Amino acid sequence: MRVISHMPEVFLNFLFLNSHLLTFSVDVDDGSTVTDYLPEERARGITITAAAITFPWAGRSINLIDTPGHVDFTYEVARSLRVLDCAVAILDGVAGVEAQTEKVWRQADEWKISRLAFVNKMDREGAGFGRTVKEISSRLSVRPVVLHLPVFEGGLEGGSYKGFVDLVDSVVLTWSRQVDGKSQVVATPLNEYPSKTVKDEAKRGSVALLETLAELDDLFLDIYLDKDGGRDISSGSIRSAIRALTIKREIVPVLCGASLRDIGVQPLLDAIVNYLPSPTDRSKPLIRLDDGERQTTLPLEDKELFALAFKVIHDATRGPLVFVRVYQGSLRKGMSLYNTRTRGKERANRLLRMYADDSAEIDAITDGNIGVILGLRETVTGDTLVGRRTDDNFHLLPIATPPPVFIASIEPDSLREAHSVIDALQRLLLEDPSLSLTTDEDSGQILLGGMGELHLEISRDRLVRDFGAKCTMGNVRVGYRETVADGSTSFVEKIYDREINGKPTKVGISVEIFPIDKLEPPRQSQRRRRQYKEIGNVIDIDLSRASAINDVDENQVFAGICSGIRPVLQTGASFQLPLHSTLILISNLLVFENQTTYQSVVSAARLATQEAFKTAFSEHDSVLMEPFMNVLVKVDSKDVGRVVSDLTSSRGAIILSMDSGVTSDEHLSLNRFYSVYAPPDSTFNEDSVRLEQILTTVNAKVPLKEMVGYSKALRSITQGRGSFVMSLEGFERMTEERAKIVRKELIGLEL
Repeated sequence: MRVISHMPEVFLNFLFLNSHLLTFSVDVDDGSTVTDYLPEERARGITITAAAITFPWAGRSINLIDTPGHVDFTYEVARSLRVLDCAVAILDGVAGVEAQTEKVWRQADEWKISRLAFVNKMDREGAGFGRTVKEISSRLSVRPVVLHLPVFEGGLEGGSYKGFVDLVDSVVLTWSRQVDGKSQVVATPLNEYPSKTVKDEAKRGSVALLETLAELDDLFLDIYLDKDGGRDISSGSIRSAIRALTIKREIVPVLCGASLRDIGVQPLLDAIVNYLPSPTDRSKPLIRLDDGERQTTLPLEDKELFALAFKVIHDATRGPLVFVRVYQGSLRKGMSLYNTRTRGKERANRLLRMYADDSAEIDAITDGNIGVILGLRETVTGDTLVGRRTDDNFHLLPIATPPPVFIASIEPDSLREAHSVIDALQRLLLEDPSLSLTTDEDSGQILLGGMGELHLEISRDRLVRDFGAKCTMGNVRVGYRETVADGSTSFVEKIYDREINGKPTKVGISVEIFPIDKLEPPRQSQRRRRQYKEIGNVIDIDLSRASAINDVDENQVFAGICSGIRPVLQTGASFQLPLHSTLILISNLLVFENQTTYQSVVSAARLATQEAFKTAFSEHDSVLMEPFMNVLVKVDSKDVGRVVSDLTSSRGAIILSMDSGVTSDEHLSLNRFYSVYAPPDSTFNEDSVRLEQILTTVNAKVPLKEMVGYSKALRSITQGRGSFVMSLEGFERMTEERAKIVRKELIGLEL
């Protein structure tokens, strides 16, 4: 998918999702795509990191972000969707709606992103436009509206793909390849096109389009009735109705083309400008105050700066490149910025407009636009930047970071290289927050966590090539978690009296530890009480009975307690695994005048929590938890039995559902939910559906450990025709039998 946004009357910001689209006269097939500039991307033929590029089209300036399609890099999609206004879903005309398409589509739903669909690769054998339109309706639960009718050399079907009928303008656009390699487009009025079959089908498609618009848009319904059932309605009126319904996400316009041959790319860009929203069409973003409350309006005046940092890249010569989306005001070169997280000031020394790995310097990033800031040292992904300090400390809603589920050890080539390896890892984590870094306290081993085997493999390659780290990576293993046993609680109440930086400090604190089976949402904030969710755990701070806090700001006290507890949550007491499903309750705080400082609160919270966990784990063994994945397997129906048997008997899966895509009731009518128009398609014969030709989606919940190497097994079972995608469902407690096996593995790793 690719993500987009455009400025008020000028700019468009958007995203291409799961794309293999020909862009700027370069070819993804030969590895010369502008937005796939990393060596790993060109070598593997996949997108790994989201790349931004700005270009003009039809009087607009378009900000485009090309995002990965591989499941290991979905965080890149998530943070791009967070800041942009609309998206284009690029679908393979042969494969149709794939499992990963469904996952990314749901991600776009979370941020209420308007979309249109582009059915690509229509020049390939087996491409089915009508079938794909039906799958968009049934699998994505949306209402597709066909704007293009594919045209082949032999008419509607058969022969080579030539172009399409534009149903909005009633014109046939065909492309031909010239001697110099450039494509030439020929526009023929529909009523002058020689094929009667094409004209008859175009009439049916046009009627379906107008009836759908009249059904959903009251303004268009008045025009439709005035024009006697849709006769002679102007293309401008049709475009206005399509745009209004697309922005409200009531329809998804569907276009087609073959980007490898430059067919349909220019009309796609026209459709982006005509139908997708600009920043002025989107509501203002939600913010969160420090007390956890949300509100829908920005607390600053309209002209004041309000921006979100959504990506950071380390450049060897220029330092951190911070990608920002400006939601309000104008960010100017040399401007002082206030970070609402750190509460510190930084200066925007230089501003850039990006062209993938190239850039151009600019004087300002204006309202609704996207750009890059040079000179920021403390800003990280998810930080909110404003033009001046305010009384209310607020943040734009954060970009959710998924917990890592695979872990691999990083071994420096020598002790002398250890420091530089840690430094390189820190810079890599600044770029990719979906990675995690921990150190085994007993062995000193450096552990890198990521979203998948490929994710860690790419990270290793970048460490060595981009950051110059001299190290090797150990075998990839599953990222397990620990929690306290049921009925095992621990209470620690102590006064810590020690020197910090040569100064005497003193603070008293009470800590309680509880297991929790299901995390509850944070409670509404109360005075002197706050609750924080910390990647599977809850920190509950209740200072209602605490002594008066004089010299230390109360907000700093809450922040200091969390800062002390967070590192403890990363290393459990038994196997140095991160903790999960654990409630840490701070029920009291004793403050001593002139001796209680922020740093003393941090230290007391850390030491008391460590002692509480040691007490809890000394009474009972820690409970091991393992990641469970939500797995979608898409296979021919004839292979379903073997796939399900392998999942349940060999991998301990729980089958949640099976969807054949076409139920028995749909053999007569394949249009689900609404009356969906789709043109004739020889790749799917509605009158003679053969069971073995129907793709079935198996949805299962499977322990991640059992999914290692599954792609090879699935290829063997389905003769290479099956595909799957998985996402983290959550962490669950292991059975005692599985826990014994894993404990032996972990003890072996420690030895």
